[in-house]
Amino acid sequence: MNRLLFGGLALLMQFFISAYALAIPGSNELTQIANLTASLDQKYVAGSISTAEQAEIALKESNAAQLRLQSWYEQADRACHQTFFVNDCLNDVKQQRRQYIVSLQRIALEAKALQRKLRIDQLDKELEQRQAKP
Repeated sequence: MNRLLFGGLALLMQFFISAYALAIPGSNELTQIANLTASLDQKYVAGSISTAEQAEIALKESNAAQLRLQSWYEQADRACHQTFFVNDCLNDVKQQRRQYIVSLQRIALEAKALQRKLRIDQLDKELEQRQAKP
């Protein structure tokens, strides 16, 4: 009887551990997101976005990576609710997401700031031209 109870308990714990492992960052998708984030971080080093074309491309790439990260996060969040240690799993998943979202948001913010600056410069030039004409 004890052997049967111990075997069932061991099998149950193995199930919980395997479900927990699926939700945690060992997944292939998270590895791909990590590689993508690292390559974008190297491609768009702080202060390296200097043209409108670069800003637009950087913004598109950053947004696509953020959407992919959000999709992984939602899947991992749902998987955590199937585990025994739900809160630990959720905390690990949130920590992994935070690790990558910072770089992606920095790239997007820098690109948007340059786009705003260029748009304001263009509006200032147009205003000067209108004011120069009597």
